[in-house]
Amino acid sequence: MPMSRSSDDSDARVLCATHRDSPPRPTLDVLVERARALQPSLREAAEEAEKSRRVSAEIMRRAVSAGLANLMKPARFGGYEYGPSALIRIAYELAQGCGSTAWAVMIANVDNWFASYWPLEVQQDIWGTNPDNLIAGLGVPTGSCERAEGGFQIKGRWPWASNCENSAWAFVSALLPEADGTAGGVGWFMVPLSQLAIDQDSWFVSGMQGTGSKTLYADAPIFVPAVRTIRFDDIATRRVPGCSVPANPMANFAFSTFGAAGLLGPIIGMARGALDCFVEATKAKVRVSMRPGAPTPAGQNPFVQERIGRAGAMIDAALTVALAELQAAEQQVFATGQLGIDERIRVRRTFGFCVRQAVDAVCLVTEMAGASAADSRLPLQRFWRDINAASRHVSFDVPGINTMSGQHTLGLPPVGAF
Repeated sequence: MPMSRSSDDSDARVLCATHRDSPPRPTLDVLVERARALQPSLREAAEEAEKSRRVSAEIMRRAVSAGLANLMKPARFGGYEYGPSALIRIAYELAQGCGSTAWAVMIANVDNWFASYWPLEVQQDIWGTNPDNLIAGLGVPTGSCERAEGGFQIKGRWPWASNCENSAWAFVSALLPEADGTAGGVGWFMVPLSQLAIDQDSWFVSGMQGTGSKTLYADAPIFVPAVRTIRFDDIATRRVPGCSVPANPMANFAFSTFGAAGLLGPIIGMARGALDCFVEATKAKVRVSMRPGAPTPAGQNPFVQERIGRAGAMIDAALTVALAELQAAEQQVFATGQLGIDERIRVRRTFGFCVRQAVDAVCLVTEMAGASAADSRLPLQRFWRDINAASRHVSFDVPGINTMSGQHTLGLPPVGAF
């Protein structure tokens, strides 16, 4: 796994004890089995997560203890340094139990990966004393920022901080002021979560309520050292400080291309969970009628049978295509450190296609489930609400993604994130 640039030898020697003493990383098959083993407890906790508007500390502790938050974390801090396809495989299993929990665990993974963009000393601040620390991340620049000696003063409100109550750190965003020829643009600021407050009156939603995606805020300015600040525009061009850290391959995976992988896995997994719920209910269900005669098993309805078969094919296609595309792309990043525009746009187009397959599959079977499926206590109803809410994330603007892909195919400048 070649790394892009070299740095001072002193940086190369900064290794935490967890890396030197950690056991060999588990295989992906082992991690998949661990995620699958958590499904029963996640199903049990799903309703409570929704009511509490967060994943419980205990459920998150189990996921972290199983190594399920280490997928793309830097190896020197106990991470496994797998590629984004690993996010799909693990989230697919977790989401069959609870979509919100899968989302929260994947946010933890994605933000652990994003931390690789910062200098090694910042990574040391995050994990040096506790390698299990989790991070919440907010990349939209809804805060304000002013330059100060040695760094920046930031304040503001940052909504949709998924899994924030189980996190010890957060990065938030604001527009950087230009000064003395220094470029502005969007800045990401890494701060201890203890410096921010959580708005408990935020995040009342119809789907994915268990993700705890509440608003973080700082009413008074907080100081962030320059070393804990990166420019968003430097990520895709591999100019963030993490790309100069030796043996830090995760920094080569661009947020704009691969970031949505952690959110796609829960969506495909929720689709599988919803289909399984529908199949089990159908096996036990009988159709009643106003007309005389014995009720008939719902599973004998050929229209039900057809929808089950079609939905299953759509979900399998989404999982297969997503894994194939990501595995090819991540192999190239590990080998060369980067992707071309063609490959980056193709990854984004694949995400859009797979999301639509998964959501449409759930809608297919939910339409056939009858009025009884509207019971808010039923897992099928939660899956339907959750997957429709999750698919509306800004990363899955499918018409916009397809338009961008079409522009590129026609030789026009593609407009969008890739």
